[in-house]
Amino acid sequence: MTFHISRLSPVALATLAFCNTLVQAQTQTIEITADKERYAPALTQAATRSSVPVEQVPQSVVSIPRSIIEDQASKTVSDVLRNVSNVNEIDPRDSNNVGFKIRGFNAAMVVDGVSVPGWFQNQESLVGVEQMDVIKGPAGGLYGSGQAIGNYSTVGGTIAVTTKDPEAKAYREVGVKGGNYGRRNAHFDFNQPLSEAWALRINGETDRSDSETQGVFFRKTALNPSLAWSPDAKTKVVIKARMLDNSTVDYSGLPRASASANEPAAGLSRSTFVTATGLPDTTQKSRGLNVQWTQVLNDDWTLKALAAHSTAEVDQRGVFPFPYGSSVGSTMSLYGLRMWDKLQSDTYQVNLNTVFESGVAKHQLGFGLDFDRTRDDAFMAYADPFPFGYGFSPLDGFTPTNLSSNLSPAWSEPPVPAASNRQKNRSNSTVAFLQDQIQIGNWHLHGSLRHTRTTGYDYYVDPVMMIDINTPRSNSKVTPRFGAVFDATDSLSFFGGYSEMARMPFGSKFRVAPKMEEAEQKELGLRIKGWNGLSATVALFDIQRKNAALADPVNPGFSVQTGVQQAKGLDLDLRWQVSPSLAWIAAYTNQTAEITQDTNAAWVGKRLFNVPEQTLRVAARYDVRQGDLTGLGLGLGASHRSSLAGDTTNTFFTPAVTLVDAQASYKRGDMKYSASVSNLLNKQYYAPMAYFGGGQVAPGLPRTLVLGVTTQF
Repeated sequence: MTFHISRLSPVALATLAFCNTLVQAQTQTIEITADKERYAPALTQAATRSSVPVEQVPQSVVSIPRSIIEDQASKTVSDVLRNVSNVNEIDPRDSNNVGFKIRGFNAAMVVDGVSVPGWFQNQESLVGVEQMDVIKGPAGGLYGSGQAIGNYSTVGGTIAVTTKDPEAKAYREVGVKGGNYGRRNAHFDFNQPLSEAWALRINGETDRSDSETQGVFFRKTALNPSLAWSPDAKTKVVIKARMLDNSTVDYSGLPRASASANEPAAGLSRSTFVTATGLPDTTQKSRGLNVQWTQVLNDDWTLKALAAHSTAEVDQRGVFPFPYGSSVGSTMSLYGLRMWDKLQSDTYQVNLNTVFESGVAKHQLGFGLDFDRTRDDAFMAYADPFPFGYGFSPLDGFTPTNLSSNLSPAWSEPPVPAASNRQKNRSNSTVAFLQDQIQIGNWHLHGSLRHTRTTGYDYYVDPVMMIDINTPRSNSKVTPRFGAVFDATDSLSFFGGYSEMARMPFGSKFRVAPKMEEAEQKELGLRIKGWNGLSATVALFDIQRKNAALADPVNPGFSVQTGVQQAKGLDLDLRWQVSPSLAWIAAYTNQTAEITQDTNAAWVGKRLFNVPEQTLRVAARYDVRQGDLTGLGLGLGASHRSSLAGDTTNTFFTPAVTLVDAQASYKRGDMKYSASVSNLLNKQYYAPMAYFGGGQVAPGLPRTLVLGVTTQF
């Protein structure tokens, strides 16, 4: 029998190479120097836009360095953020419909200081990520672009992504991955110094996988070139480009068995796909160019400037039962919808930082200006005119479809509306901020003011009333942020802080003129840093959000504003380097998140949609440093969350779930072999879909296995 290696799958090739290297390892003993703190983050400027250490910031800031992403073989941003307390998870099938929440509320995402337009945070590629910093609470609004159309507000906080810079040392890495459900991935990272002053870096990936849901797939391609110029120690200019393409098929979840049920209707399996034959792919394209200039003017002053242009375009076609969320059973009419959205954003930032002393006080003073200009053009088109006011008709010609029969109606392409009938959102945001960070002995005091002025308008056609709605906007608001940190010892400190934010709910569609959305946070906490390898943050928090935009349960596609929402509770984030070989991660949340005031009394006391009351993440990593197995690393983790409200009116809840994950890797020379398993015990469960604000469910992701091989040269 002839055996052809070229016919092996990537998984088989990775397994063969891994076994071969293990055999060779028995003849050689290697010693690897341990990292002092494997999960210690790099210095971050995300929380204050300055070089003040995190332990001097009166607010919870949790950093995730590249080492965690690699050790846990994270595939999505959601995989990474499970290591931070009080950040919600996102199912990949729901990534076109929802962003992340921190402490129960929407969070913005910024990449290299710029809020990227688009509601697709979980679709970001990880190949070029150096570190993620999670700033909890509305003080993350230091980023002026948090006001722009096309991104979430900073009520819950900000997820600040820092990508890899070009470096002075040559570095090259290529790798492949393969797994069940058709997972295939190839990635690379090349860094090349061009001279003493210039360096070039380019990284990218292509990723393909299917899913348990029959016919649902995920495709991703990312390319990130960057160029750095640093002629001396005082000047640095970095230019980064960003190209990201995602494609999938729209998935709306599964109808429930009854109004109070939390599982699909009888006859619908976990793999059922509610769709139409011939449904086109849903695509999302992001492009960006970011130029950053850092100039040390003298011993006291530093100038930073940024200019960026970003675009995002999504073309989403979907099939769903109507009314969505309240339709139950396995027989119903299906409707077709196309949503197209193109966002363009220009961002400019200039800020100055200086340090000086005044008596016993040491000041780090910063002030700056931000400007954002965003255009959002969109339309929502239905399959055919519908005479009863909803603006669309069933794909199956009013004949109910039995979803359990695995028969689907044919897709009917909706007509594209005329340009005059498309939704148009425009926004200009101008921000001026001033902050002073003062050290007096063991005290670190923080105070800042942010003045935001936004102008713009929303225009769209109401498909029910068939009237034009044009809502010009202009508002100004000053929001404060202040707090203090007290160093009790070299490794223990206490902090307290207060912050506000205000934002017009751009991009949401209302039947009446919306009010300004406002939020405030109060926080008390303690930090441990470097005590016997332990670093931790424990915080009590209270966030109140007024005039929040939520999905209208009566009119799909529209939003309503509630009176006051509140989330309060306790967060714990811990990193512990027990020994040179063993590291632990723990993240815990206990909170209450609900509507506390509303003109509709029936809404008061309702839990916030898709927000758990408790979450817990525990993970450990052990790396063999000496002996015959040197280079072997083993990881084990468990994630728990409590029940979730399945819609804004709390008609049903999905139960609590605990998932286990495991990783193994072996590094020998320039080669690294890895294996990871998600949902190790293959737990079967259901979670709410965020599609149209909830009401249906999706099966939790099943057990997945991924093997990989990476080489550096």
